[in-house]
Amino acid sequence: TRREDVEAAVEAGADYVGFVLADFSPRRVTPEQLAVLTRDLPKRVKKVGVFVNAAKEFIFSTVKTGGLDVVQLHGEESAEFARSLRGLTVWKAAHLTSRADAEAVGSGELSSWKLAAELAGRKRVMLAGGISPGNAAEALRKVNPAGLDLASGVEESAGIKSEEKIVQLFQNIKGAVS
Repeated sequence: TRREDVEAAVEAGADYVGFVLADFSPRRVTPEQLAVLTRDLPKRVKKVGVFVNAAKEFIFSTVKTGGLDVVQLHGEESAEFARSLRGLTVWKAAHLTSRADAEAVGSGELSSWKLAAELAGRKRVMLAGGISPGNAAEALRKVNPAGLDLASGVEESAGIKSEEKIVQLFQNIKGAVS
């Protein structure tokens, strides 16, 4: 929600920065705020817009306004809806509670690291849910995801990031992967 948080994540080494565009979220940004938050970021950093049951027209216009590289669908969107977003890179969040869930989905919000590890053995998975500087290295070792998706684990309060926690997170994960 703040430019200084985006810059702290980029400086620490983030490959992706995410922006929530769901009305009900305390982390919500408007498309106009998004345009300011994403302006002049390094090309290596991909910008992800998180949408929850949003209209297709809103998604397309927000992608353009914010220069988004990835659309993350975090609601009840169907696979058919995701496929209808032609020309966009789409990630679909999923909540894993059973092996059947792991077999039915591809990536997203995960509740079981064991199930996530099984899925990560078959598909590219971004691990989310409860990730913090204290457990990020363990998550990488146990699940071997394509990446970590986090929000509250590096926050002082909802939508307000802690530069100290961001730096600590990257120090911890760099130690785990080197």
